[in-house]
Amino acid sequence: MAGIGGDYTMNIFLEREEETKHPAFEGEMGLYTLVALGKVDQIDEYRKGKPQPDAKERGVLSENPLRNAMYHFVAMTTMITRVCISYGMRQEEAYKMSDTFIQKADKLSKPEEVREFQSEMITGFAKAMAQRQKRDIHSKQVVKCMDYIGQHLHEKISMNELAEHVKLNETYLSKLFRKETGMSISEYIREKKIEEAKGLLRFTEKSSIEIATDLGFSSHSYFISVFKKVTGITPKEYRNRYFRKM
Repeated sequence: MAGIGGDYTMNIFLEREEETKHPAFEGEMGLYTLVALGKVDQIDEYRKGKPQPDAKERGVLSENPLRNAMYHFVAMTTMITRVCISYGMRQEEAYKMSDTFIQKADKLSKPEEVREFQSEMITGFAKAMAQRQKRDIHSKQVVKCMDYIGQHLHEKISMNELAEHVKLNETYLSKLFRKETGMSISEYIREKKIEEAKGLLRFTEKSSIEIATDLGFSSHSYFISVFKKVTGITPKEYRNRYFRKM
């Protein structure tokens, strides 16, 4: 950092003088995790009250407003791309989406256009991740079932309420779900809960007990048991290995 030492020191000084703070890492990764989990319906709500993508709190990357917006766009697109890959998106698909979004953004001529397009980019990746979970699923009932589970992971989900939601007999729904996904509904719910738990362990400061409670596990010990069965390691070991890593 030899060549930028003075500028770096001055930026730190000015941020302290003006009481400008970058958004917390946990908050930023919370958004990226929602995108990676394909939770399109929760993203807009999550972003309410958060600084604009190129707001001063996020750092001034250029005195030129358009360049500043564009640099922030590229940075966020890059981060979302990596997080989506870490959650299972094929690399070639992720990089192609990233390149396409950046190329389109490069043609924009106003900062507000870049900000608006940034929302489209976020939603685009989230929709792609949501769709990835439904590949090879043909019946609308199973798709609706998966959507319902994704929206209620923080609750206890019963077969009865799922069957009512998709208007099918419980036995028939169980057979149809297994036929199309290769797993039972309870196994799918368990995997989705553990997938979310992994994101919370990697990118938040929530304790293992808080995560178990948030995701509707009957006890902390049961959460640890299920987590280890799915991942091969305990929640504590997982956090120690992967905390804040892509």
